[in-house]
Amino acid sequence: MRAKKYYSAENTLLVFLAFAVIGGFLESYTFLLHGGVFCNAQTGNIVLLALSLLQKQANSALHYAFSIFAYIIGILCSAILPRLFQKKLLFPLITLLEAAALAAIAFIPGSAPDFYTYTSVSFLCALQYNSFTVCRNSALSTTFCTNNLRQATLCLFHAATNKDKNKLKSAGIYFAIIFAFIAGAVAGAFAAQALGNYSVLCCSALLLPICLFIFFHNRNNTDLPFESREEKLPENSACACGKESRSDLPADKSSASS
Repeated sequence: MRAKKYYSAENTLLVFLAFAVIGGFLESYTFLLHGGVFCNAQTGNIVLLALSLLQKQANSALHYAFSIFAYIIGILCSAILPRLFQKKLLFPLITLLEAAALAAIAFIPGSAPDFYTYTSVSFLCALQYNSFTVCRNSALSTTFCTNNLRQATLCLFHAATNKDKNKLKSAGIYFAIIFAFIAGAVAGAFAAQALGNYSVLCCSALLLPICLFIFFHNRNNTDLPFESREEKLPENSACACGKESRSDLPADKSSASS
């Protein structure tokens, strides 16, 4: 009888679906309410920064440069935090931090510049993206969809050509995350129209139970050392479905920004 695989809470599909919904929600929220800036990934902003510089539009260039800089800081923080906190506390802490920060953003006065919101969201998206990276041995992004779509397509191809059920399951995970992202984007658009800046409180409301789930799920499964309970990506993968380093997960906004 095969032993049932154990996944730490931060590697479960439930957590990734929730973060994908939030990723899609924030994309709509910042684009519709806060300056038309894409905060989840930065390819589009880099292109727009270059165009603004070519057109000698300094204010517009700074608009995008600040978002890019905040994103870089978020990535750096995601690399530093594991050095400061135990792994069993790290992921609940990051989730709680994002929930609290988004709740604070909801109460930024409408008269305040969009700068405060889009830089904060860029930072949080970078932190989320580079912290929650692996779901059931599949390298995933919860803040954009290009890589997920590529991986889903490759997994479907290998499932069909090699009759590999594991690749078919991986494809299902990728498509589930993509649809969750779309659902979040649609919900974000409606919420932004109905609630304005307070709409981002919906994200905080979703993150709080996820934070509790991660904390208690991992605390209640202490029969193995925390490190051994983490799922590792395979070192050698026949297709790109299973392994991809963080550095080569492609950013996602070039087509959306055009």
